[in-house]
Amino acid sequence: MLKNLKKSLAFFLGLIVFAGTAIPGFAADGGAGMVWIRSPYKGHDDYYIPFPSLQLETKYFFIKELKLGFYLYRDDAEEHELTLGITPGFTVFDPDKTSDFKLSFLDKRKMAADVYLQYIRRFRYGTVGAKLYMDVLGNADGFGADVFYKLPVFINEFTITPGIGLSYLSGDRTDYYYGISTAEAVRSGLPYYHADFSISPYVSLEASYLTENGWNIFANAQYTFLSNEITDSPMIQDEHGLILSIGAMVNF
Repeated sequence: MLKNLKKSLAFFLGLIVFAGTAIPGFAADGGAGMVWIRSPYKGHDDYYIPFPSLQLETKYFFIKELKLGFYLYRDDAEEHELTLGITPGFTVFDPDKTSDFKLSFLDKRKMAADVYLQYIRRFRYGTVGAKLYMDVLGNADGFGADVFYKLPVFINEFTITPGIGLSYLSGDRTDYYYGISTAEAVRSGLPYYHADFSISPYVSLEASYLTENGWNIFANAQYTFLSNEITDSPMIQDEHGLILSIGAMVNF
């Protein structure tokens, strides 16, 4: 796995160098980062995922860290923006990575690769947005939707962006990650649980620092207050979800 990650990082960094030298007026940043995901499942290990940290943008497409997509519409003032892209979902359950005996008999819940449609409206006092997404791999049925507000604050070389939002998961998707089927209940001794749609509010904080030699150091966090539809599941031990990411990039 580590070998594949190194190959992927080398490939994407090579792509950035090529684009930066072969396309006139093209600018890009490249580096590396790490995502830490605190699992809400009982006795489940947390996840640490290294990734190539990229910022690559043209008039029509972009790569922004773990997002890849296309601009369907963007006005000259960049106040309105409509994008179509793909990004990983970070919910995952592996029965081999839990110390809870009963949960070890459950089926694996795989990570999604979400295709999304997102609209952003930028105002003087912040940004509002809405996103609709679904798993292109077919691991998680159903769909999800987010609405959010962010307010960037600029302090010299620092940029701090607090935000708030609501995350909606359809019944199928909520049940895939947090429900317990009849067969799983028989195997594990846990009660059958069917999850309906869920709505979870969250707060976020993004921070970045631009050094004198051109490095951009960033850290992002999202703290989610999980819906009762999720926390009522016999699989869940926490009422909150937390994702942290850190990294650094330099301009090519």
